[in-house]
Amino acid sequence: MRLLSKGLETFGKAILITTGVVFGLFRGLRALEVSVENKAEFGLIKARIDALDLAVARLGQQTSEFHSRMDNSVTREQLSQALERAFGRLETDVDARLDRQTRAVEALRLMVGQTDELLQKVLDGLESIRNDEDLAETTR
Repeated sequence: MRLLSKGLETFGKAILITTGVVFGLFRGLRALEVSVENKAEFGLIKARIDALDLAVARLGQQTSEFHSRMDNSVTREQLSQALERAFGRLETDVDARLDRQTRAVEALRLMVGQTDELLQKVLDGLESIRNDEDLAETTR
């Protein structure tokens, strides 16, 4: 009985496998039949694929042209270095001029302060002389 059961199990597996193979065969034949009927559609699909190939080739060419332009273009770092060199000298000159002007302004402030002090002393001296003259006139 066990042997019969095992034989039926093996037979069932064989039938299942055979059915799968037959099903696959029929499906493949049907696909082949559909492909023969749809040759015109395949021609259209092939034309579209060819057009896509051309578009991809054009994109590749444009990409290579873009890369060559990028290789010849100035980078941000190069531009920054060039500007630094050009404006670095100008900045140094401006800083030197500003330093000289600052020193000149400070010297003028010092001179004006000294002039104010001197003028105040002169005025105080004149006032003192005037007060002495007024005092002398009142005592006479």
